[in-house]
Amino acid sequence: MFVAISLVVITSLVILGCFVLSGEDEAPGPPSATSPPSATPSASDRSTLTLPDDADAVSLEFDTAEKGPVLVALSVTATFTASTGERRALYTIMGMSCGSMEGPTNTQSVNGTENLTHQTTRQMTQLLSYDVETPGKHRCNATVNAPNWDPEYGDAELSIEAEIRLVAPEASGIYYAATDSEHPIVLDPGEEVAAVEESFPLEAGPTGDLSVLSGTHVTTCTITNGSRDQTEANLCTEPRLDREGSTMSTKTVVQQLDGDTVCRTVTADRSLDSIDHLVHHRLLDSRTRIDGFLSDPCGDRLRVTHEIANDGPAALVVHRASTKAVAIAH
Repeated sequence: MFVAISLVVITSLVILGCFVLSGEDEAPGPPSATSPPSATPSASDRSTLTLPDDADAVSLEFDTAEKGPVLVALSVTATFTASTGERRALYTIMGMSCGSMEGPTNTQSVNGTENLTHQTTRQMTQLLSYDVETPGKHRCNATVNAPNWDPEYGDAELSIEAEIRLVAPEASGIYYAATDSEHPIVLDPGEEVAAVEESFPLEAGPTGDLSVLSGTHVTTCTITNGSRDQTEANLCTEPRLDREGSTMSTKTVVQQLDGDTVCRTVTADRSLDSIDHLVHHRLLDSRTRIDGFLSDPCGDRLRVTHEIANDGPAALVVHRASTKAVAIAH
């Protein structure tokens, strides 16, 4: 699925100067001045929640003149502070929804969860390929929700800084790799999966550079509670439970294909993370720019694969609905 994303940037033209008449000739005025192009649309805000609470974290309005997908990113930097110290974590939900302001709403959304620990600052990102059906004005709203804190635990607050932005609207092409199913999968210790894999017609940009973004949403099976995802039953059950949590790794591989033959490969990002019983849920993300990867291409297609491996000892739930990989041609 090749996604070409374009955004209307409205530029105003201001005519400066005056006209001086001399006989039948009209003296030329100074040249017109054009305002510089607008920056990539984005909006940010800060707030502090006294728990339990939820917040409308930030809102972004933007214009687009064409139908088709627009890539939107939500980034939340959050710091949790509690009088209980490190004994308890905070279950936190962050999400974003986008819809039209002028036609049928066609609301689309993404969300993820993470348990935040005392005085640890976390930066979490969610990606949404928002399919514009009605050109015109659109709005994306972000929320942060911490519903489960019991005041009997003690005083607690959550400081957040949230930003919504359109990702690379000027790019020559955006390759958004979707999962073949949004249903979650469970990895036992020693298992790995290509959570996202898709190939596209290759179209390089003028620089030949390629940016690769990924987002991963997982839950370690330390307990049975909190492991449902569009399912009627818990996904973490005996004998998959282990209080030690999971050590897991991710990597995103990009390949150029000449027919069915791989002619160029790069591992765009690689990460290793440990998720313990207290954290339980984790949102991971990465962004890498690969200089010249699309210059003088050897193939006619591009394949993007995002792999997740679980080293255990607990099983690991991969929430595929909020696990993404995107390649951007510059």
